[in-house]
Amino acid sequence: MSFRQERRIELSLSLPRESSILPLAVAPGEAYPLRGSPLAIARRVTKRVLIVDDMQYLRDVQVLLLKDAGYAATALGNAREALDRLPELAPDLILLDVSMPGMDGRQFLARLRSTPEWERVPVILTTGRSVDDVARENGCEVLSKPFSEVALLDRVRKLIGDARNGSS
Repeated sequence: MSFRQERRIELSLSLPRESSILPLAVAPGEAYPLRGSPLAIARRVTKRVLIVDDMQYLRDVQVLLLKDAGYAATALGNAREALDRLPELAPDLILLDVSMPGMDGRQFLARLRSTPEWERVPVILTTGRSVDDVARENGCEVLSKPFSEVALLDRVRKLIGDARNGSS
């Protein structure tokens, strides 16, 4: 006589309903701004930071710090590429090195501020020199190099809040 033992495991998984993620109030005739699966929505509501710096090791460190804090961070080595990729990356904040070969941070900032879609994106200038005049003229924050992890994250949170939308 053979005896077969079966094990049955039942799992219950609760995913947030789309309505619990979307805004509670939407004007008549206005579409909900976020649609899709909860995972897709979560990816879109993570705040995005663009790092533009010609120094690879500084980009790498900043990406690690920001990702550890929950932000989506993308780093590029030159300002021209950053301008070209703005529509694709749609950053909520830009960390911008002032001194770079080719197009420098000041030139990038002038182009950014002259483009209606991007003129209001917060910018933190990172530099080893004094650029208070440039920062004041363009409504930017300044982080002097070298800066600490705490200083970077405090400044980012001050400008765009925590890593997830709705948690400023």
